[in-house]
Parts: sequence; C-alpha cells; structure tokens
Amino acid sequence: MKDQDYIPASVPVLDGSWNATAFFERLLAKNKLAKHYGFRFCRVSGLEGFEEALQQMQKTINFFCVSDVSDGYTDLENTPATRKVKTIFMAMRHEAENMDLREQSLDIMRELFRQLMSVLIQERTILQEKFIYIDSRIKFHEIERYFFSGGSCAYFQVPVTVFTSLCYNPLEWEDDGESN
Repeated sequence: MKDQDYIPASVPVLDGSWNATAFFERLLAKNKLAKHYGFRFCRVSGLEGFEEALQQMQKTINFFCVSDVSDGYTDLENTPATRKVKTIFMAMRHEAENMDLREQSLDIMRELFRQLMSVLIQERTILQEKFIYIDSRIKFHEIERYFFSGGSCAYFQVPVTVFTSLCYNPLEWEDDGESN
C-alpha cells in the first residue's frame, strides 16, 4: 500500500458498532508525523487510567491513547439508535514549565489531529453504508494543566450512532408462566 492510499474500512465492525480502537491503531502505525515524533499507541480506561502508557514511560515520551470506555445512550424516540462517544488522548512529555516546548507539542498534536480527521472523513462515508454514523463535529480539547509531570495533553471525542433493534424477542426471556 502506498503512503497516499486511503486506509479502507477493513477494521471489523462488531455487532453494528465501529471498532475505533483498531481503526486509530492502524492509522497511527501508518502516519509519518506520529512515527517521526515516536507516538506510542496505548489502550487506556479514561484519563485517570493511563495504565499502559504509564508502564511505557521509560521507553517513550509521546503517547496516543484510545479509551476502552465510552459514554453513550439509547434513543427510544423515532428510530431507536445507540450513541457512543469514544475518547482519544494524545500526550507529549517535555521539560516542565517550558512554555515554548508546550506550544510546540500542542502544535504537533493539532496537526496530527488534522491528519487523522482527513482519513476519518473518508471512513465516515464508508460506515454510513452500514448504517453507522460518525458525527460531523469532532471536538478537539487541549488540557490546560501539565500532564505526566511536565507535558502537554489533548484529546478528541468521536461520537458514533448506530441503529439499535429493540424488537422484543421471547427467546431472550424466561417463561414465568404468566401471559402478558
């Protein structure tokens, strides 16, 4: 595959949902900017759960982490749908209190976000054919305080909505002998 080729939506779709972790792991492995700055892919459990990243701190200073948890809800109005929001974190360690390095790190993360969105917009079109909808507005947030005892952190969230079948299936329930 050539560098300029699009990475197709060959990441498996599980039970009508999109595997954001596998998608971003593949993207990061192919991105030249991420490779140049040595971003390490990790799975985490929210901002407080950087377990895998913390284990790798001696080997790397830049992290790209996809949270294994997501916020969501099921909409019962009109066509039932489930909405999940996946959070992706980027962190770059640098000398504490060095505002020039902080600004450079934030610029790198902003550019990496832009490059990732250039592929996500293509993925969005492909997923719509499977009735999986990625929101058109992806928010990017920069964390104001220092992170990892001297470093910069940003995150973005990818909201995904999928059709949810809420058809009653009697095979999913035990028969209690009473009729409805």
